Amino acid sequence: MIELSGAECSPCHDVPTPPPPPTFPRITEPLSYDEFFREYLEKNRPCVFSARFTEGWRARREWVAADGTPDVDYLASHFGEAKVPVADCDQKYYDSQEKKTYTLEEYIQYWKDARESSEGKKLCLYLKDWHFVQAYPDYGAYTTLQYFASDWLNEFWKVRKDIQDDYQFVYLGPKGSWTPFHADVFRSYSWSTNICGRKRWVFYPPGEEQYLRDTFGTPVYDIDSIELRDTSKYPKAASASGRLEVIQEQGQTIFVPSGWYHQVWNLEDTISINHNWLNGTNIHIAWEFLVESLNQVEYAIRDCRSMDEWPEQCQLFLRATHGMDYHEFYTMLRTVARRRIGVLQGTEDVVSFGEWRLGKNHATYDLKRIKWCLEQLLDDQHTQELTIFTKIEEPPSQLLEEVTVALS
Repeated sequence: MIELSGAECSPCHDVPTPPPPPTFPRITEPLSYDEFFREYLEKNRPCVFSARFTEGWRARREWVAADGTPDVDYLASHFGEAKVPVADCDQKYYDSQEKKTYTLEEYIQYWKDARESSEGKKLCLYLKDWHFVQAYPDYGAYTTLQYFASDWLNEFWKVRKDIQDDYQFVYLGPKGSWTPFHADVFRSYSWSTNICGRKRWVFYPPGEEQYLRDTFGTPVYDIDSIELRDTSKYPKAASASGRLEVIQEQGQTIFVPSGWYHQVWNLEDTISINHNWLNGTNIHIAWEFLVESLNQVEYAIRDCRSMDEWPEQCQLFLRATHGMDYHEFYTMLRTVARRRIGVLQGTEDVVSFGEWRLGKNHATYDLKRIKWCLEQLLDDQHTQELTIFTKIEEPPSQLLEEVTVALS
C-alpha cells in the first residue's frame, strides 16, 4: 500500500525548498513511503537509490550478458520486430536530437557493426523513448518502486480509451551516447534505473537555467560546451550555481525532481528504464508550466490574434508544442479526482502498477491538490475564453463542487 501518516497538505507554494545539497543524496536502506513523500517529493529534492532496490528485476537478470554489458542478442531474439525511436547524437534538431524509426533488430545490427568497425569517428545512435511496456505488457521486465507509484500521468493514460500511450520507456545506448541539457516533459518528475552500464549526470536546481540561456533565451544544448565561456553569447553563465554531478552505476535509480535541468552521458554501453510522472506534490508546477507555455504560444503568434477562434487556435499550438492543452490537463484532473472520491466513499480500489493500493489519507491529499488546481483553472482568463469548457458534460466548476463535498 502507498499511504501517508496524515493528509496534511501545505499550500502549494508554502512547502520550503531546501538549498541544493553539497553532495548528491543517496538512499541505501529502505525508508517509509511517507518519509520519501515528505522529504523528496514535496521538497523536490533529487536522490539516487542503491542497486538493492532493483535486484529482483527480470530485466537485470535477462538483458545483461555475463560480462555486464547489454545482451543485445537476447534483445534481438525476443523483441527484434519492435519499432523503436533512435536519436542521432551528432545531429541537433531544435533543442534535441534528430530521430528516426528502426526495428530493434536493425538497431542491434548497427550496434554490432559499430563495435566491429575500425574507422575513426563512428555514427552514435541512441535508442530512446521505447514504449516497451505498451508493446509487451505481459513481459514484466521490472516492478515500479513504491516511492514512484503515485503516478497520475500514467494512471490517466492507462484508463484513456481515445489514445493508447504512456510515459514508460526503455533506453539503449552505446558508450558516448548522450541526452542534451533539458528539463523533463510537463515539468514532470522522472526516475531512471540503469539495467547495466554507467551514466554521468549533471543537474542544476530550478531557476538556475536562466543563467545558462543564450542572448535569445535558449538554454545551452551541451552543458560542457566551450561556448558557455563566450560571454557575448552566454553573458550570465558564470552566475549559475548549485551544480550537482553523480555517476550512476548498474542497478541504481536516479530520482529527477520537477524543473531540475539535467544532462546525461552514457559512460559505457547502457540500458535504462525510465518513467515520467505527475502527482499531488508537483501538479502545481505542471499547471504553472502549462500556463507559461500558453503565454509563449500567444506571444509567438500574436500577429494572428484577429483570427477566428483565437483561444482555440492557441490551444492547438499548445498541444503541438507542449504535448498537452488545457482540456487534456483538466481531463487528467477529473479522471484522478473521480477515482480518489471513489476511494473515500469505499466504491473504488485504486491500485498503481498492479500492486500499490492507494490509502485514504493519500486520496485525501490528492483531492486537496486537485481542488487547488481546479480553482486556478477556473480563475485563469484563458479557461474563461474557451468554449470547450461550456460544452463538456462535467465542467470544472461542477467537479470542484464534488471535490469540495468529498473533502468536507
